[in-house]
Amino acid sequence: MNPISIEDELEVLDCKKIEFRINLFEELEVCLPDGTFHSPVVPLRSFPVTDVNSYISIIKDDRKREEVCLIEDIQHLTESSRRVLENALSKAYYKPVITRLLSIERRSGGISVWKVETNKGEITIDLRRRDSITDYDNGHLLIADIDGNRYEIPNYYKMDEKSVRLIMSSV
Repeated sequence: MNPISIEDELEVLDCKKIEFRINLFEELEVCLPDGTFHSPVVPLRSFPVTDVNSYISIIKDDRKREEVCLIEDIQHLTESSRRVLENALSKAYYKPVITRLLSIERRSGGISVWKVETNKGEITIDLRRRDSITDYDNGHLLIADIDGNRYEIPNYYKMDEKSVRLIMSSV
């Protein structure tokens, strides 16, 4: 039995010949080196926390959600395509940064209501369970509310004492 290599399974595309653009409906579209065109598409990071610029999967935005291509490194794209893709990624992975916790209220059904300050202003977020909070090393937290919105705390150890105390009671 011959071993299978990844190179045998994947077609490597010339990133300089991949063109990303935004259409009149504000949707991302891509033209591949072989001339095939896909619209609309959505970008998905394979490693959204640890390697945000590598292995970006481009998926058809339809029911089948088929992969169109995989961008190994966005730095290999042309400058205009890179800017378009980076903008699409920043919208898809928009995460306000929580700078301070004002209060946490526990409700029935495992819901907790967090009143917080973010880099975009003061908001209230509802969390379903503790597993809505992903705790990475060195105080880095990613939080997903019940509506699927994501928030980030880069390092809660560097926050004010009240915020740290509230987080410690919830993580």
